Amino acid sequence: MPPRGTAPAPSDAEAAKLDEIKLKEEQLERAAFLKIVKAIRGYAFDATYEVRRWEHNFHRLPAEHQHLLQHHVAKHKRAYDCIEGNKRFFSELLQSFSSDDVPDHLRVPKFNETENEQHSVPPGDAEKVRYILKNLSRDWSAEAADERAQSHGPILQELKERLYVPKDAEKDGRYPPRVMVPGAGLGRLVLECARLGFETEGNEYSYYMLLTSSFILNQCQNVGQFTIHPWIHSNNNHVSDENQLRAVPVPDLPACDANIPPGGMSMCAGDFCEVYGAPEQINQWDAVATCFFIDTAHNVVEYLTIISNCLKPGGIWVNFGPLLFHWADASSYLSGDELSVEMSLADIEKVANSVGLDIVKREMRDSLYTADRKSMMQTVYRCALLVAVRREKE
Repeated sequence: MPPRGTAPAPSDAEAAKLDEIKLKEEQLERAAFLKIVKAIRGYAFDATYEVRRWEHNFHRLPAEHQHLLQHHVAKHKRAYDCIEGNKRFFSELLQSFSSDDVPDHLRVPKFNETENEQHSVPPGDAEKVRYILKNLSRDWSAEAADERAQSHGPILQELKERLYVPKDAEKDGRYPPRVMVPGAGLGRLVLECARLGFETEGNEYSYYMLLTSSFILNQCQNVGQFTIHPWIHSNNNHVSDENQLRAVPVPDLPACDANIPPGGMSMCAGDFCEVYGAPEQINQWDAVATCFFIDTAHNVVEYLTIISNCLKPGGIWVNFGPLLFHWADASSYLSGDELSVEMSLADIEKVANSVGLDIVKREMRDSLYTADRKSMMQTVYRCALLVAVRREKE
């Protein structure tokens, strides 16, 4: 008989079944990871194809029109060079995950183990790779500092004002507040929270983001170590060719220069609901900071319930972002029946209150997101800054 309070050991058949399920899950995860590696390796081929389209259409013009736009020939050549620069960044990124000390599920196969890099990938995957470049500019360039100030700035200010960071944890008998940042993307908000002295954990689901954030946070040692060209993939709304082709150095702040103490910053991979909906996460966090995140939910009620459960009594939720529900139009590009429950900001506040979060601050502020600041088209989001305090558990 097993000791009191312990579950009986599984039978051989049950253990074999569990091993089979685990193996299938690992195989599915590996397949998804390799699909992303393929998309990144195919970046240059897809981007080059677009520039060839520009050239093809240029040469279809009458000779006198070509003469008037003769500078486009040089522009096309420079675009190829920009693509090569982006390709070098992606090559270094993948190379950093190819050594034997990388976990099996995150190890990039040697190049000769995969198909030739001269291949196209589905348009959706190609766009996600290009989106990495835009997010690198947003999170890790000096050029986007103003944009980060619009969205990260209010969150960081609220955390500074509402959470106490002890100067000497042992002497004060208090440890730094624990801050969770779901939907962490490329990790800049996580780093900025940690710089304030909070013990910060970012959470991210997308391997596109996880691979890149790991590379930036752990491998980049110098300011401007890499030069990317995030804006070359479209000819629309540029004031000049120089703006379109301009170089963007990253990072503007290497993590190694951020003076973050050991254990002050970490990243957790996985689905937010699965990771933080677990019983061991209850009452574990002093703050949850969400930036352009809650509208990524299939069901925002579930998100807010988990956030409330994770917070300690008196803990705070700070939110900044719009309500551009990501799954609302999923039926137009996915074959499955994706759940999406869209709601107003008033509904968000009502749900927050019902799950134990008392809204103590509500402001509306404008913010850009992954914007080309020199473009003729700017999308400005009218964002909600919400601050809520977790009531005492009932």
